[in-house]
Amino acid sequence: MKNLGARRSAIVDAPLRRSGGGAGLWEHGEVRQFGPREPSFPILAEFAVISRPNAGTVPPMLCSETPVGFTTCKLCGDRQDEKLFAKQGWDFLRCKSCGLVTIDPIPTASEVESNHDESYADGEYAAFASAQDVRQGIAASRLSAVRPLAPEGPWLDVGASTGAFVGEVAAAGLDAEGLEISQVAVAQAQARGLRVHRSAVEDYRPEREYAVVTAFDLVEHLVDPVPFVRQMSEWLQPGGLMAITVPNIASFAARLLGPRWFFYAPPDHIHYFTPTTIRQLLGETSLEQISIQPSYKPLTMDYAAEQLGHFLP
Repeated sequence: MKNLGARRSAIVDAPLRRSGGGAGLWEHGEVRQFGPREPSFPILAEFAVISRPNAGTVPPMLCSETPVGFTTCKLCGDRQDEKLFAKQGWDFLRCKSCGLVTIDPIPTASEVESNHDESYADGEYAAFASAQDVRQGIAASRLSAVRPLAPEGPWLDVGASTGAFVGEVAAAGLDAEGLEISQVAVAQAQARGLRVHRSAVEDYRPEREYAVVTAFDLVEHLVDPVPFVRQMSEWLQPGGLMAITVPNIASFAARLLGPRWFFYAPPDHIHYFTPTTIRQLLGETSLEQISIQPSYKPLTMDYAAEQLGHFLP
């Protein structure tokens, strides 16, 4: 393996060192108050990952048009044959070997992209895209968490949506661009003057390496997350940083609500992670440090209530 002159790593409950590479993971612990006279309430739902890559060959991304083995675990290759429950027409299967939970049947890549565009046009993501204050609050919160750990250099936000995080990073005086598959979302981002490219990860050919690559609330939507994190790590400069957020099925809310947990949301959310399985996912890259910590989203009560209406029919 080529020596790039800096360790690539993922941090476990420790500050990230600029000389190394790493991955950090946060579990959302509460929804903070955002906006005047908008009370907050606890959610305990998600976590995030920050990581740094190693050089190497990356396999093709996402999936073919034909799903590969509905009961084959995308993380460890074993069979996912433990049915936990059914919801909205999908079975939720857990791998007995690694614990990854996946919906069955798995949608194809084209179905994921089509559903994504429809959601931005008139579905639940349309409500999020129009909630400007909420999006800016979440973006600002995430930037404040990631920036102290980040080395110097350009940022790339994968799954950039309408560009809230890209805009927040750019407003902070940093070099930022985004990547998004939804044509509707990209058009809205570009209309605001933001550098957001429309492309799938496997088709994107960056012209430079990045100091920071982020993927917030994205990995759970992917058909095959393993080549995704490998590809993202390849885009990082030596000592760069990757930040990821995903729902946490080991959270208090997930265990309390069971199948009615709001992030059990098929077919948008395909895979469901715990700190153990997200650590195993990052182990498929050459990352050396992983940090698992709480993460938070600032939401207004009105917006949170509206979203719960989608997730808890």
